[in-house]
Amino acid sequence: MHHVAVFVGTRADLGPLEPVLSALRRRPGIALHLLTGVAFDAASLAERLGAEPEIHALAPPLRSLDRDAVAAQGELLVAGAHRVFAEHRFDALVVLGDRWELLFVVPQAFLHGIPIVHLHGGEVTEGALDERVRHAVTKLADLHCVASADAAARVRQLGEPPERIVRTGAPGLDRIAGAAPLSDAELRERFGRELARPIALFTYHPPTSANPGEDPGAAADPGAAAAAALRGVLDRTGTVIVTAPGYDTGRERIIAALRHVADGEPRVIPVDSIGADFPRVLASVDVVAGNSSSGIIEAPTALVPSVDIGQRQQGRLRADSVLHADEGRENVARAVEAALALPRGPGRRFGNPYRNDAGPDGSAAEQIVAAIESSILPAPDTLRMKPFRTLPGGTALGE
Repeated sequence: MHHVAVFVGTRADLGPLEPVLSALRRRPGIALHLLTGVAFDAASLAERLGAEPEIHALAPPLRSLDRDAVAAQGELLVAGAHRVFAEHRFDALVVLGDRWELLFVVPQAFLHGIPIVHLHGGEVTEGALDERVRHAVTKLADLHCVASADAAARVRQLGEPPERIVRTGAPGLDRIAGAAPLSDAELRERFGRELARPIALFTYHPPTSANPGEDPGAAADPGAAAAAALRGVLDRTGTVIVTAPGYDTGRERIIAALRHVADGEPRVIPVDSIGADFPRVLASVDVVAGNSSSGIIEAPTALVPSVDIGQRQQGRLRADSVLHADEGRENVARAVEAALALPRGPGRRFGNPYRNDAGPDGSAAEQIVAAIESSILPAPDTLRMKPFRTLPGGTALGE
């Protein structure tokens, strides 16, 4: 029996990881363990996923978000990861993406000699601190399951051996493809009120690395930027479902600003998260807006146009159904109007560069688990040495 651990910090990685968790559960020779410790405790994660996997809480959930709180949480995550990795012999640790909490968990796995499987490496988000975290995790990882061809090229550019890079597509798309939209009656039941169309799904995260000179107000006052963006979406839509921002510094300011808008606007439906209903809700809306990766990665597969606002996702590969808007109410309103005018209906397909349909049944999760089974599990203790591959034309230091 092989023991595979998966770290789940917040909803940002829980949703995309759910197909991978399901695929690992189905393997008779794999015992699945979940690690958590930012937005979830063991009980809340078990409620979402079921009690079947063994869940290890590395730290209690984070209650506030500023630099001091993040530093304190980091200490707890390091201590918790060290304890769990010392008590359990995992054959692999699977992590997704680029969140700050990975800086405290992944190095502990590396120091304990646990092979690291990294999903969604090689991507670019120049307006977020996630950008540097993602590339740092790449250098600690042993196996890279990337979502796109350009991501694979960047991981190679970082010196990773090609035989350790597998293009699988984005695992979160496994749950989006084929999701049936909710009817208007089901939407009314789900959110407790009538939803006037067009319906928008809106998420605005703190743009943690944005340059104020290039994107006025975004970094200096994320709450004001988020409120202006929401008002721009409201100017062109009938209802806006607003989900809470991620666990970055500035989160509380954004939540307060969006609540202020919602208090005076009955067309706004604020929710913490949509949870397991996300695929069907996404398929039901008319446009996605904000600066979340879901508008770039998941929305095209749901055949929903989207508006990416500001700098947070700058540099990320995107489908032609993803439009960009600079910060500001009028900029956002114009982009939402253009997105709603994109042709839709039977036969319309938005090409998604994050989907790899060449795999078995088009399932990214199955390809990821197959790569773990073939590359990691047969000999997990042989992966400590990793050659640095210089690209053709590269020169050694000093030449």
